[in-house]
Amino acid sequence: MKHNKKRNTAFLYECLMKELTKAIIKKDETRKQNILKIVKENFYKNSLLRQDLEIYRSILESEKMSREFAEKFLVETKKDFASLDRKQIFNLQTNLIKQINESLSSEAFANFISNYKNIASVGAYFNSNLKAKNRLLIENRIVGILSSNTKNKEQKMVHIDNLTYKTFINKFNESYKNTLQPEQKELLMNYIVSFSDNGLGLKSFINEEISRLKDEVYKCTKKKKIVENSTFLAKTEQVLKKLDSFSKIDINEQMVKDIFYIQNLVLEINS
Repeated sequence: MKHNKKRNTAFLYECLMKELTKAIIKKDETRKQNILKIVKENFYKNSLLRQDLEIYRSILESEKMSREFAEKFLVETKKDFASLDRKQIFNLQTNLIKQINESLSSEAFANFISNYKNIASVGAYFNSNLKAKNRLLIENRIVGILSSNTKNKEQKMVHIDNLTYKTFINKFNESYKNTLQPEQKELLMNYIVSFSDNGLGLKSFINEEISRLKDEVYKCTKKKKIVENSTFLAKTEQVLKKLDSFSKIDINEQMVKDIFYIQNLVLEINS
């Protein structure tokens, strides 16, 4: 079944996320900010494209439904899809495609999207006037997505995911083996891949790292050279307060940067 991927809002969004990840890895700040600008302009809260994306996600991110419930859910979701101003969404997609072509290049659409088959299936279901046989085939496939569970998905993807992840890790470690400490590499690694796992790995790592850094910085306040220098001692205590403040805010880019520099500070003091 034919599917125009450029008219699939979920696909366009995933392409932008892939480009953003690559820009971060390459430390291309200009390109990164350019991509973030495009995302903010098109997917801000309550925008039509954001609403369209959320409808795709309601299917793509659901699992463990009973087959009967999944079939009803699919029908209701298509109603939500049709209720949006499809003509306006088409125009917004056209503008977004133009932005990507002009600001990033058409190669952005060639990115490997791990769940593309599912994205395409949902897009074909929403956008195509399929004949009975094809409609039933694609509906059956999507119902299968909704009634599956995470364990089965992981078993199907394990070989490709491990290979992709291992390749990425090797390239990352090779690039930064002489410039970053192990804990700094791990911090950046978790930050980069947080775009693909909703930040779960990053949250876990940061919680543990903050606890470790608190202990390390506290030990620094007991070092003779720090104790004897009131300025150094005051600054070190400020760092402890900074670490304590992280528990009151959501993880963001600035927090990651602060932790990165605190890691470096601890290393310098200890050496």
